[in-house]
Amino acid sequence: MALVRLLPSQAARLTGGAPPDPLGARLALLRGLRGPYVSDFTRRVRRLVVVASSSRGGSSMVTELLRHCDALLHLRGEFNPFLRLAGLGFPDSGTGSDELTAEHVHALGEDGRRVLDAELALDAGRPAGAIADDDEFALDAAWRFGIQWPERHIETPRWMATAHDTLHRLRRTPGSPRTALPEPIGFLAAMLRIWGRPVDPWYYDLPRHTLPDLTGCRPPAGPPGTRVVEEPPFVLPQAWRRAREEDIRTKALVVKTPSNAYRMDFLRALFPQARIMVLHLTRNPAAAINGLYDGWRHHGFHAHEMPVPMSIRGYSDDRPLDRCWWKFDLPPGWQDMRDRSLMEVCAFQWRTSHQSVLAHRERLADEDYLRVRFEDLTGDPRMRVAQVLRITRWLAVRPGDALLHAAHTGIPPVVATAPPAPARWRARAQAIRAAVDAVDGTRELAANLGYRTERRWT
Repeated sequence: MALVRLLPSQAARLTGGAPPDPLGARLALLRGLRGPYVSDFTRRVRRLVVVASSSRGGSSMVTELLRHCDALLHLRGEFNPFLRLAGLGFPDSGTGSDELTAEHVHALGEDGRRVLDAELALDAGRPAGAIADDDEFALDAAWRFGIQWPERHIETPRWMATAHDTLHRLRRTPGSPRTALPEPIGFLAAMLRIWGRPVDPWYYDLPRHTLPDLTGCRPPAGPPGTRVVEEPPFVLPQAWRRAREEDIRTKALVVKTPSNAYRMDFLRALFPQARIMVLHLTRNPAAAINGLYDGWRHHGFHAHEMPVPMSIRGYSDDRPLDRCWWKFDLPPGWQDMRDRSLMEVCAFQWRTSHQSVLAHRERLADEDYLRVRFEDLTGDPRMRVAQVLRITRWLAVRPGDALLHAAHTGIPPVVATAPPAPARWRARAQAIRAAVDAVDGTRELAANLGYRTERRWT
């Protein structure tokens, strides 16, 4: 078993012959070049930790915090791109939403499953302090840029030559170690120039102050292209240690995409040997709904292209290039929200995701479910550390000094649409209250999750 490396010809055969599109052909080639990887990846994972939350509920921040724990494995970004590449995204899945069932795993077939296994195995691992192998780093970056900009292409040999040259030039500073990772934005900017025209860095997860070239420029309108595989804001290249067989056998894999709230049966079937543990991350409805509202009006977060324009008040009427784009997770029943107000859509997304988690919770053993408040992970340092220790005890892992330090000092905002501020939602308090009351069951669910009065909506 152990590790396998596929030749390009073998990778092409795993896709069932000719790839369905140019991106599929490029990714099949890269699968053969990026090895080795652990075969039968999804069948070998022994523990899967699902960070279940609403969109804008804090899952990115919590997962970024947990990346400081050596005892855990992660994907480099979201789970959604892998499903889209496997034909399991909206609308290809046939469910009309982000929902997936165990039957979707069976429908993949063995060839489709091997391809999905390979892509996940090549992505899983944990952050590293330095680049161990320039070729691996450059090939991983080629894959990531490929799914971010699927309509643009550069030949792999040219990409690799440019990547090596870029790394060499960016490291030519006094005292810089040979394997050091250059500043991500520097590597990004240098690499993207090889396309001969700039790729808009506004679509990356970068604070504006790191992008001096954008001073005075307006954010883009509309999606980054006509096809979205990875949703913006995009993940930056990073030094990474890929998971080996021993890691997968002994460490838990953490996944945190909010849409997974509608895929719990699918995940159980995809990882048949894994103990499924659910870290249910809650956040008060006002803050999460306000964050969703900001995200819908942000220049990123394009998730699903609809066949016809929507009529969402406060969104479709003043963002014409986004009228066909649904942002964030796509819950079952979303069709009834296409002509509601944007704030009501956001309340519906918050309510439906947590309802789905609670519905699945009934099928979990008590020891496989832990509910954590986002507010307790963003409070004072003592509270943050206490909650991290609670999570690691539940996971039965040692937190380590790096994780405890990160919990105490806090981490920078992740995919933030605005600088963090206490109770930022109160600027829209009236509209949020109206939306919470307009979407049936939202206020009752908030009370069930411990947010009974607005005094708890910090």
